Amino acid sequence: MGNLSEHFNHKDFACRCPECKGEYRIHLGLVGALEQIGGHFRKKVRIASAYWCDAFHEKQNKTRRSLHTMGKAAHIYIEGISASDLFKYAETVPELRGIGFYPKEKWIHIDTRQGDPARFIKEGNDYLPLTSEKRTKYGL
Repeated sequence: MGNLSEHFNHKDFACRCPECKGEYRIHLGLVGALEQIGGHFRKKVRIASAYWCDAFHEKQNKTRRSLHTMGKAAHIYIEGISASDLFKYAETVPELRGIGFYPKEKWIHIDTRQGDPARFIKEGNDYLPLTSEKRTKYGL
């Protein structure tokens, strides 16, 4: 039992760096989307990474402000479910405006950004737009 929803509590979303010692922010729409995903697969959604404090974000060498720093993004996986199946289902969840596929890590990025939806893939250290060719290559 969680304090944010049936299956999640604030510790699931906390930054994992040693500097902030578990600081967190979370957009409740993200929690609802995670519950929906878990219900669909009838399995526990695992959060590899969610909120990033400023110190952790700086260590990522990102040039832009990340939705992780706003509590609006998470990297997730489900044991026994392929990342490609998870990605395909996440595309049906209306709250999820940003979805990324991480084939090497075997997880997906989800977020509740404002504005136009975004789909991307991480290949090596590059974040690339998800083209129809990439969808075919990865079974998305």
